[in-house]
Amino acid sequence: MKRYLLVLILVLSCVEHKFSFTVSPDGSYQVKYKGHGDKNDLTDFDFSLPTGAKWTINSTLENTEAESYDYTAHRLFKRNENFPSTFYKGDSIYFESLLKHPIRVKHYNWFFRETFTFDAKIGGRNVGSKYHLVEQFILDTENPPKGWLKEAIMYLLTETLNQADIEWNTRPIITAELLNWKNNELEILSDSTLLEEIDYYKNMGLDIIMQPASPHLYNEMDSIFKTLEDELQITLDLIDDSFSFQLILPGNLESTNADSSASDTLFWSFELQNYINEDYTMSAVSSFNYPGRQKAGFFIAFITILIFWRLRIRRRRV
Repeated sequence: MKRYLLVLILVLSCVEHKFSFTVSPDGSYQVKYKGHGDKNDLTDFDFSLPTGAKWTINSTLENTEAESYDYTAHRLFKRNENFPSTFYKGDSIYFESLLKHPIRVKHYNWFFRETFTFDAKIGGRNVGSKYHLVEQFILDTENPPKGWLKEAIMYLLTETLNQADIEWNTRPIITAELLNWKNNELEILSDSTLLEEIDYYKNMGLDIIMQPASPHLYNEMDSIFKTLEDELQITLDLIDDSFSFQLILPGNLESTNADSSASDTLFWSFELQNYINEDYTMSAVSSFNYPGRQKAGFFIAFITILIFWRLRIRRRRV
């Protein structure tokens, strides 16, 4: 666990992420993103920024020192083109650790009726099932619960041990040594001491679970621990990030779970507390109905059935 992570207890920076989706009648859709806030928080990996040649980008990140910075990106997506589930394009963080945001904007044209659907999901972080005290810390950062950091370290070490392909006869030995270290060394530390010496105790825990294991497992265990550690890092970095989405769909709105609406625009707003465990979902459906086409279709179908029925009668008489 990188030491700079833990200054979250003392200093939290705020970043606002705003998305605007505008869907056209032909099914293509425009996306506008605006990020505003602390430079370090904008450029870290908790929520990667849109990049690439397909995006039109304007940024003040390269400007001289300022209290806050802005980053905007705009892109036109083709009909039924998938939206990226993450903007991260590097190779230093495993996909499993990242915050995923799959979004599907679909257009269906059945001649008699057209529908437009918007389905978005912000992947839940499952914090409560992994580290309960960390969940309490996230929900009330001004009053961190005693021992939350110890719980986090033990989860990273224990889960690395659980996921690694360690021999059946070695696993109980490592588990007992890890528990003994927790009870006799980790538990007697104050939170402030552990905070100051986090790298030392993290590496001590890693030595305990890795030294008895076979050397050919070291790379695997390193990868598992890094995945879990990055996942926790990203979750903690998201504490003061807020998100807002705006959506405009063509046609008549049929259903949505939007927080609010104004004229033809739907709105959602959420923070980490809203997806700390379960997925946060956004959805909307609109449509165009064509009564004239429906009547013509029914008439053509009726005539077709009538002709078919008369032909059958003629064949029977013959």
